Amino acid sequence: MDAASGVTVIPPPNANRAWLVHLERARGAKRSGDMSGADAAFDAAITALGRSEDVCTLAVALRQKGNLKLHLGETAAAEALYERSHAVAEAVGYDEGVAHALNCLASIAQRRGDLAAAEATYDAAAAIAERTGEQRLLGMIRQNLGILASLRGDRDAALECYARSIEAFEAAGDEEKTSWVLNNLGKLHGERGDTGTADGCLSRALAIARSRGDGLVEGVVLQNRAELFVNTGRLAEALECCDRSSELARERGDRLRQAEALKLRARIHRERREYDVAIATIERARVLASPTEDAILAAELLCELGEAWRLRGEREVAGAFWAQALETFSRAGASPAVQATTSRLQSVAGG
Repeated sequence: MDAASGVTVIPPPNANRAWLVHLERARGAKRSGDMSGADAAFDAAITALGRSEDVCTLAVALRQKGNLKLHLGETAAAEALYERSHAVAEAVGYDEGVAHALNCLASIAQRRGDLAAAEATYDAAAAIAERTGEQRLLGMIRQNLGILASLRGDRDAALECYARSIEAFEAAGDEEKTSWVLNNLGKLHGERGDTGTADGCLSRALAIARSRGDGLVEGVVLQNRAELFVNTGRLAEALECCDRSSELARERGDRLRQAEALKLRARIHRERREYDVAIATIERARVLASPTEDAILAAELLCELGEAWRLRGEREVAGAFWAQALETFSRAGASPAVQATTSRLQSVAGG
């Protein structure tokens, strides 16, 4: 405090703490949707940290920049940053950093459709987190394991994972992570046919995201609400959610979420019997999704494309797309998708 004025004076950071300003700027830019600004600020922080002795914070900064790249669909770039973060943390015995990096690397394997490798890596991260008492990180890992269980069709296991996860986040007062779990719960309840509970979870998640100005979570929740509306025949509301989600993704330069939004828009066109428009929309989504390396999304787009062609009377073309999708779902062990795609193929067998 300045004795003359009575005003608290915060000195500028010295050279050894310059990274702090860059890191806070990066986090703020990311929250506001300025992804290029966030990217540049993370780079500045990492450069400054490379000249400091704060190796643990360097591991954190590398991981957080990796998260930025992952959300933008730049999977290879995210993986390289996560691997650097893991190596830095492991070299100095920073166990929490090692566990966080493993959790992130597991998400890469999950995106690429290798669910077995993802589960093994999540389990390794959970073992470290449990040993070190990192309850918030355990909540994150349980949420991710819930997503894996859902992909495999084990909805009871998924519900248990999400329940334990949201309990940890609510106890910690972590609204961001709570909104992610509510989103996943809403999606799961929708798949179970419990539309009332699903809408309640998604509405809560949406309210949290908007109160925080979190465009990423808002966009993802809107996509799941759009899917719920399509399933209940509320196509106008579905399209409104879909378009807003797409707008948020474009503002961030998020190819992955743009592709997801186009997938839903194509389904809306298909429900309206606008098959040619649906096909063109899916092809746009495939172009956007290709660099993201999201294997499950790529297979889902093939399924949607096949359905549109089937409805146009091109059963053989539809079957070819579904056969490609089935390979990916089978390799991943995504049992519900395998069953659904197999049934589709059987429906067109023999022309």
